[in-house]
Amino acid sequence: MKPLRLLLVEDNPDDAALVLLELRRNGFRPEALRVQTADAMRQALESTDFEIILSDFSMPHFTALEALKLLRETGRDIPFIVVSGSIGEDEAVAAMRSGARDYFAKDRLVRLGAAVERELVEARARRERARVELDRNLLALASEVLTEPLDLDERLRRLVQLPVPKVADWCSLRIHEKGRGGLRLVALAHPDAARAARMWEVDQRFPLAVGADFGLARVLATGEPELVEEVAARPRSVTDVTEYQQTLRELGFRSALHVPLRGRSSVLGVLSLAMDGARRLGPVDLALAQELARRAGLVLENAHLFREVQDAVQLRDEFLTVAAHELRTPLTTLRLQLGSVLHHAAVTPLAPELEARLERSLRQVLRLGTLVEALLDVSRLSSGEVSLSPERLELAEVARGVAERYGAEAEGVGSELHVSQKPGLWGAWDRARVEQAVAALVANALKFGPGRPVEVEVSRAGPMGRVRVLDRGIGIPEDQLERIFERFGRAVSSRSYGGLGLGLYLARRAAEAHGGRAWAEPREGGGAIFTLELPLEKEERE
Repeated sequence: MKPLRLLLVEDNPDDAALVLLELRRNGFRPEALRVQTADAMRQALESTDFEIILSDFSMPHFTALEALKLLRETGRDIPFIVVSGSIGEDEAVAAMRSGARDYFAKDRLVRLGAAVERELVEARARRERARVELDRNLLALASEVLTEPLDLDERLRRLVQLPVPKVADWCSLRIHEKGRGGLRLVALAHPDAARAARMWEVDQRFPLAVGADFGLARVLATGEPELVEEVAARPRSVTDVTEYQQTLRELGFRSALHVPLRGRSSVLGVLSLAMDGARRLGPVDLALAQELARRAGLVLENAHLFREVQDAVQLRDEFLTVAAHELRTPLTTLRLQLGSVLHHAAVTPLAPELEARLERSLRQVLRLGTLVEALLDVSRLSSGEVSLSPERLELAEVARGVAERYGAEAEGVGSELHVSQKPGLWGAWDRARVEQAVAALVANALKFGPGRPVEVEVSRAGPMGRVRVLDRGIGIPEDQLERIFERFGRAVSSRSYGGLGLGLYLARRAAEAHGGRAWAEPREGGGAIFTLELPLEKEERE
């Protein structure tokens, strides 16, 4: 005998008994509920998930056409067959147009078993096709939501709204927060805002505990999904908190399922679906929830990794800031002491070799000081603390000053440093930042092209003042032209060439802070050209 959940819209108990007898004779075991008014039918549809509806055409207070209208309002696909004592052609046509699947007279009930069997098969096929289409669309929407450039919490809030109400009445997402010792509800959806608010309120006050061997805690611990087709039959509640249990009873959960949100090495949380109406959740719903959870888990995992990277970068920047500040004071003292000794050497000459060593030591201290300042600048740029102190400057004068400072270093590496300039290019710039940028380009050229000439050209390019540094060094591969301007970016091994990889980064940031730009390009015949452009003051541009 095949079980059959049947809604019988019939006012005559004898006719109802005949219908049930005929169904049993055809191998069905009907679990029937008989109604004869609209209100009774509405309540029945809300409380039970019927497989088929058999209806008389005309009753004292209800008709088959009214029953069909009520069924359409629920949006549910339940086969509806009219079984009437006498039904004319016009009534039959009206019933079919209103959504009835079949009709026949009660004196021909011999057809009933075959008709019910056929409608059950066709209804199952229709539901399967509709469900496949629904799941496909829902998963496509989920992918769109999870990849949108939104805050993670907002993406999760939109994700849980997708299955409601077509797949489930409730959808929630909880994240395991070890620090708080429980599963924190981060997203919840239900068509009734008041019911959702009530559930949210109690869950925020009493987060579900982990460590239990059932429910969401077990899913979190084992990574195995859980499907509870009948919540009332469950021996234990998902929580030991009395107030929480009372809220769950009042909300009237009928069926629920919980699936894990998997990360690389652990379960990050739990996604849940639940029903409080007539329908129960089943294996098809479980499969959909698992796929939703898989996609959400990937997003959560990526978010965690991104947060870890951000934390690591922040920790590094904090270390650099502290280390730079701690190095600054002794370096300043050392530089002053060396400078003082050299000053006295002018009065009381030292041995030439000792004086040369002092000068080399002072240059190294100055170089170390420059590196420390670069580290501090990187920290300031990361935290957005850098501000400009613009003053009216002449670009050629700045370039000459930098070239003079690097004269000794150029001589030391055997390079000739030439400066060609167009005078009279004025702008409102931060002297320290512009000198730092030009110095970075010159130092870079001397480092990678020792023994070869370096040219510094100051010119005008439309409304911009331009400094170009041309070398005959090792050159830059095309695919590294942008990378060398990144923070700690390098195009060569740090073992072959020292430095922190910050000079060009700071040069570009200085240029951009002034509204200009900095870039590099290969030089014909070998070497590279580094260019810095800064906007000229208004009178210069006109």
